[in-house]
Amino acid sequence: MKPLRVPVGAAALAVLGLTVASPAPAMADPGPGWVTGWLGDTTVSGPTAPARTAPFAFSSSADAVNPRVTLDLSGLAGVATATTPTWCHRTSDTSVTCPAPPDATTDEFGTVTATVPIVLRSVGGASDGATGTIGWSIVADGVDGEAQQATVTVRTGPDAVDLVDEYVDGTAAGDHLAVPVTLVSAGDQPVTGLRATFRFPVGLEPAAYRNCRYGTGGQLDTIVVCHFGRELAPGRRYEVPGGFPTTVGPAAIGDKRIVQSVAPEVTAGPLPEGVVLRHRPADAALRLRPVTGTVDVLDADMSAFGQSYFRSVRGSYDVIAVGAAVAGAPGDTVRIRVGLRNDGPGVPDGTISGDSAARFRFTPPAGTVVTAPPQHCSDGRDEEDPDAAPVWFCTLPNGVFAAASTFLVDVDLRIDGPLGAPGSVGVAYPYPGPDDDPANDTAVVTVG
Repeated sequence: MKPLRVPVGAAALAVLGLTVASPAPAMADPGPGWVTGWLGDTTVSGPTAPARTAPFAFSSSADAVNPRVTLDLSGLAGVATATTPTWCHRTSDTSVTCPAPPDATTDEFGTVTATVPIVLRSVGGASDGATGTIGWSIVADGVDGEAQQATVTVRTGPDAVDLVDEYVDGTAAGDHLAVPVTLVSAGDQPVTGLRATFRFPVGLEPAAYRNCRYGTGGQLDTIVVCHFGRELAPGRRYEVPGGFPTTVGPAAIGDKRIVQSVAPEVTAGPLPEGVVLRHRPADAALRLRPVTGTVDVLDADMSAFGQSYFRSVRGSYDVIAVGAAVAGAPGDTVRIRVGLRNDGPGVPDGTISGDSAARFRFTPPAGTVVTAPPQHCSDGRDEEDPDAAPVWFCTLPNGVFAAASTFLVDVDLRIDGPLGAPGSVGVAYPYPGPDDDPANDTAVVTVG
C-alpha cells in the first residue's frame, strides 16, 4: 500500500480535524542509552474514505541497543484497523513490535530519529464519534520504557484535503502565474458543494471568475472565496485545469505566500471576518475537473490548507528617510516629525516572515533630549556604556508599507544646549532587501 504524500504545513492540522496531541514525550529511565517516542491522536473517516497515516516518532541515542516500540492494537476493536510497515513483526493478533526503521538517521549529536507509519482505516459499522486507542511502549535492551496511548476517533461525512505545497524561485514583477488548485475528497460521503478560500498577498493579483467573490484584507491582501457545485466522489482527486491565473503586479517584492483552503459547504463555517466580498465582472467560472485514479491513503500532515510560496520575488521599491529642521533656543521644547516614505512601486510585506515592513533609527541632535518615548519607538542605546549616544528604533506597526505612504512619528525634544552635531534618521534595516536608491536612506535632523 503506497500512501499519497504531498506534505503541507503542520500548522493547519487542527482545522482539518487531524488533531495531534502534544504531551511531553515519554523518556526512558536512565540506563545504557535512551529511547523516546511519541504518537499523537488521529481522526479517520468512514471505511469508504481514504485511510490516514499516524506517524510514530521514534528516537534513541546511538548507543541504545535494539531499540523498539511495541504497539497494543486491542483498543481499536470495532473502531479501526492498523497496518504497520513490513519491517514490523506481529507478536499476537493485537500486538506488533517494530525495531528502529531502516531509514533512521543519526544527527551530529548522536540522536537516531525515524518515523514508523501506521495506516489507520475505520471498520464497517463504526459510528460517527466512535473512539479507540493504540497503546505503545518503547524500550531498548537494558532500558525500561514508558507506556502511553493515543486515541483514534471516527468522523463520518464529507471532507476535503488540499494537496498543494509548492515552493517557487525566480519570480519577478510582471510575471503571469498558474497557481495550482488540487484537492481530494477525503470523507466517506460525497462533497456536494465545495468552498475554496484563497489569500493572495499584496502584489499578487488573481483573475476574476463568476463563481468567486473578492475582497481586501487588512494587510492589502486579496481574499477570494470560490464556490463549486459539482459532486466530488470519496477518494477522487480534483484540480483546476491550468491553475488559478495570477499576475505578479508592481507592488510585489520579497517573499510571497498564497494560502488556500478547501472545505465542504456544510462544514466550512463562517466567511473570513472583516472582509467585504463582491463579485467582479467575469466571463467564465473557475472549474474543477477529476484527475485519473483514486487516493487510498492520506499522510498525517495533509490538511484542508495548501500553499504556493514564492521566494524572493524581484521587484522595485525606494524607501526614503524623512528628516526635519526646527528652530529653538536652550530651554525650549520643540516637536519634530521624522520617519520614512515609500515611493514604491514595491510594497515591503512582513506578513510572511513576521518581520517588520519598515524600521528606522533616530539619533537626536547633540544638545537635545527626547522628553518621552515616541510612539512605536524604543530606546536602543547601549545600557552598558554610559557614554553611548542616545538612539531610538521605531517600528511600523502594520505588516505592510504601502506605496506612496509614510511612517512618521512625532518626537518632543528639549533643548538643553549647547547645540552641536545634527541628528539623523535612517533606514535601520532595508526590508526585504536594499532598495533602488540607498543614498536617500538617511536624512539630517537639525535644531537651531
